[in-house]
Amino acid sequence: MILVIPIFVPHAGCPHDCCFCNQKIISGSTKLPREGEIAAKIESFRSEAQRYDEVEIAFFGGSFTAIEPASQEHYLKAAAPFLKKNGGFVDVIRISTRPDAIDQITAERLKKYSVGIVELGAQSMDDKVLALSERGHTAEDTRAASKLLKENGFVLGLQTMTGLPGATEESDLNTAREIAAQKPDFVRIYPTIVVKNTKLCRDYEAGAYIPMSTEAAVRLCSKLCEIYAKNGISVARIGLQSTGSISREGAGSEVVGGPYHEAFGQLVRSYDALSAMKDALCAASVNPGSPVKSLTVITNPIYFSDVLGQSRCNAESLKKEFGLLHINVLPPETEPEEIFRKRAGRVTEEKTASVDVSKYDYRLAKVSGAALYTLKQPTGKETSRELREIILRLEFKSMR
Repeated sequence: MILVIPIFVPHAGCPHDCCFCNQKIISGSTKLPREGEIAAKIESFRSEAQRYDEVEIAFFGGSFTAIEPASQEHYLKAAAPFLKKNGGFVDVIRISTRPDAIDQITAERLKKYSVGIVELGAQSMDDKVLALSERGHTAEDTRAASKLLKENGFVLGLQTMTGLPGATEESDLNTAREIAAQKPDFVRIYPTIVVKNTKLCRDYEAGAYIPMSTEAAVRLCSKLCEIYAKNGISVARIGLQSTGSISREGAGSEVVGGPYHEAFGQLVRSYDALSAMKDALCAASVNPGSPVKSLTVITNPIYFSDVLGQSRCNAESLKKEFGLLHINVLPPETEPEEIFRKRAGRVTEEKTASVDVSKYDYRLAKVSGAALYTLKQPTGKETSRELREIILRLEFKSMR
């Protein structure tokens, strides 16, 4: 597990006000930290850090390398003593910045203070979308900065947004393909949401901008994840992180529109899980008229809620579409014999279901095995009944 110690520098260094951006709201921070505050905050994580495999100091919120160079050095000097190489407890320093705020001199400065990970806010690789979003940089800036950072040995992360002004599903898919071509080590995907006190909010209220629905954004993000998985690129996060003012509801929420959900990544995983299970059941000829009335899914316990869906929506969808009566989720070490022994029955037939498991290789959730079982269960002195059950093994790609 990774512990991230966040240091927010809201809007610091940004030469533009992007149409969607209110960093003070998004980061949950309203002022720049002083050196002493940075050191104190990092120190406060020392005990907690012992429970994690890796610890990162992350400067979030602004365009770090667009800050005046002396200020960059002040911040990095405050963080550097906490690195393990300097006797501290932190593995790496991470910064976020703009593609047009990276050059060789800047790269040398970051290396001097042992920055190891650099994230670029690429957002889109469509110049029309970038212009409408008032980003102030081009797709070529992202290509050039990515190349320079890779050549200088940094771990490269690229941040993207879906549903920006002027974007279409195809342009967002093309952005993912272009991002993958830059060979980043990881990506983040943020569906565009509308927050107060932004140009996008004014356009939204005037009817000039229509955000994606949550359902459409989930489907699109699933496709984007498939592109990145095919290229061996880790997806570090899907969806904006919740803060005190970034929430779906409540008097303090600054969100006025768009596909915001505090567990958006889980929605995408659940969507993929439902798609994989539906395809597998269809391939195994399970339907409302079939004798199969019970489904057991075997997967890692941390993904039980992804399989069942929020408020068990996946389970209810499968019951309705396939005529199932029972849906169970069990951990991977569970053997089918154990399942049926607990039900006081005897397996009379086991048949591998004809499911093309390679179909799911690049999804967040994939079926890795499926089998149909016939169970004979005694009901009285000389009578018994046969029950049929399908067991699916479901695997998930973990996020960074």
